[in-house]
Amino acid sequence: MKIIRKEEYREGRWRNGMGVSWDIAADVASGDDFGWRFALARIDADVPFSAYPGVDRVFTLIEGGGLALDLEGGPTLVVDRLHVPHPFPGDVAVRCRLRAGPCRALNLFTRRDSWSATADVLSSGAEIAHDGPILLFALSGAADVNGAALGQGDAAVVADFARTSTEGFLFVARLRHA
Repeated sequence: MKIIRKEEYREGRWRNGMGVSWDIAADVASGDDFGWRFALARIDADVPFSAYPGVDRVFTLIEGGGLALDLEGGPTLVVDRLHVPHPFPGDVAVRCRLRAGPCRALNLFTRRDSWSATADVLSSGAEIAHDGPILLFALSGAADVNGAALGQGDAAVVADFARTSTEGFLFVARLRHA
């Protein structure tokens, strides 16, 4: 198990240069090529999202008044509640429109030919057994993962089993090789 404290996240720019992000963890083959990537993003204005060909994305609003995601050729995805994972393809052009000021979001990117992911948010303890990596993020309040304390905003990557408890909300993603 690896614990990643929020102070350890690496700050960077979005791929399209339109925003700021913080990498939490990734399965990186080389350079910008990843199998999966877990990151935070700050959204300060109405902007296009970066394109990620061959990648699926799970977008979870963690702070702010919500936004609308206009997916090219598809419906508008209204993201108006905190802590609800929203999957969508990363290779579809997306324009983000803020509803009530800046927001922050948790993003999980998975390269479609290598990985898939399911995500949900827990508000109580659970035992999670999974044949593959488990990503956890303390959305609000403290959490405990296999006896290790996570403060709000901290993350963990667990190989295949996690015993959890939380005082608030805990994001959990299960990754599986494609």
